[in-house]
Amino acid sequence: MRRLLALISLASAFGPSNVQAQPPPEVPPTVLTIRPAAEPRPVLKYRVVPERITQIPGNAAIFYHRALQMAAERRTRLDAEKKAKQPPGKVEMTDEEVYRWLELPIGEMPVEPVRSLLETYWRPLDEVAQGTTRTTCDWEFDRRPEGINLLLPEIQEMRSLARLVTLRARLAVVDGKTDEAIHWVETGLVLGRHVGKGPIVIQALVGIAIDSVMLKVLEELIQAPGTPSLVWALADRPRPFIDMRESFDAERNVLEKEIPGLTELSRGIWGVDQARKFADELQRKIFSFESGKTGGSTSQRMAVAAMTAKIYPTARKALIAQGRPEAEIEAMPVVQVASLYSYQEYRRILDESYKWMNIPIWQSMGRFDAGKFLKVEEKMVNPLLTMFWSLTPALESARMASVRLDRRLDLLQCIEAIRLHAGTHGGQWPETLDALTDAPAPVDPGTNKPFVYKLEGDSATITAPVPAGNYYSTYGLRYVLKRAR
Repeated sequence: MRRLLALISLASAFGPSNVQAQPPPEVPPTVLTIRPAAEPRPVLKYRVVPERITQIPGNAAIFYHRALQMAAERRTRLDAEKKAKQPPGKVEMTDEEVYRWLELPIGEMPVEPVRSLLETYWRPLDEVAQGTTRTTCDWEFDRRPEGINLLLPEIQEMRSLARLVTLRARLAVVDGKTDEAIHWVETGLVLGRHVGKGPIVIQALVGIAIDSVMLKVLEELIQAPGTPSLVWALADRPRPFIDMRESFDAERNVLEKEIPGLTELSRGIWGVDQARKFADELQRKIFSFESGKTGGSTSQRMAVAAMTAKIYPTARKALIAQGRPEAEIEAMPVVQVASLYSYQEYRRILDESYKWMNIPIWQSMGRFDAGKFLKVEEKMVNPLLTMFWSLTPALESARMASVRLDRRLDLLQCIEAIRLHAGTHGGQWPETLDALTDAPAPVDPGTNKPFVYKLEGDSATITAPVPAGNYYSTYGLRYVLKRAR
């Protein structure tokens, strides 16, 4: 249940998908001050994910678990030293302090305290770096018996490691160590991809959050004097950067995993014992989803009986209309008839949504979850179907988060192409994105159209707009580019 609530919380940050159209909101800008840049030598020197030839066979999750344990032990020792009133000078890693450092402009970050902190955490950082060079990352969450009640402490704690990596990359930017900064940006981006790999959507959302923070460091790096154009490093990356197909496929079948008896509903006429067993299973699950505990009460058992009795007349009529023998339906227990009809309706509407899952977002905007929203009267008529839907989170907002990450990477690729163009054209920026000849501008993956680019004197804007009628205000992106003096 905690996993489901976390998914709903994260996904809701990207807005609802069942609202009426309105003019797209204005996109707040990110301002970057940039300089002309040359290509690195060799031209493919830098990457945002490691080359296959440099990867080492093994499971990255093992290294991340070691890093988490080492970081936790280090924090415990620092706490003990503080309580023992050791001499001043020790640096304690607190979330509040690290958050503050990460939110400060890079020029205001306290360099020496950050450096001192990172020195105390060099072992966890080394484990993370080693993990990101491994060929696979398997958290082994698939087919766990806890279902949606599975706790994911290591996934949430990966954020603390990501903050360390972010600080390490920022410190390298401040020190003017470009190669080192790019190494740690790559490390953080791969860390996010690894966190997002698995059968649970919340993993992908945490991975996207980690990578989004790393892109802030990348924005700082490309503004630093002497940073070469990273256009080819950004072009040579996986698309999508975090692939959600595995987690979407798993979430599509979450109901059957939680209530296996649903798959037996259409297999003949149940006896009294089988019907009672299924009703008890349904009752336990409903109670578990509501409270996070196992068990139930007489009132909850009565609630299940009331739901199935309410649905039975409609369910009986619909199943007979489908061609099932009336005698067979009459012989089925009430709970079997009501649940079979509700489950069929659930799968029908679910498929209407999921058929859009692997269609590009610019062709399927707003249609992925459209079939899942029941009207109030439908919820009243079939509360069992409503209960089934409550276990299946709205996932279009999660998919939007993945697309937004790719849009941001592509926008940065455009910016790096502009810096390269300026480096080969006497400092001049292109009039249009079509004028980029050294490296082309990618197409906006959210619209399948060019990004919106406008040059005005010593500044330019490049935008991934919010599509008309879309309420996902964070889906749009806009960079304002300023010339460095």
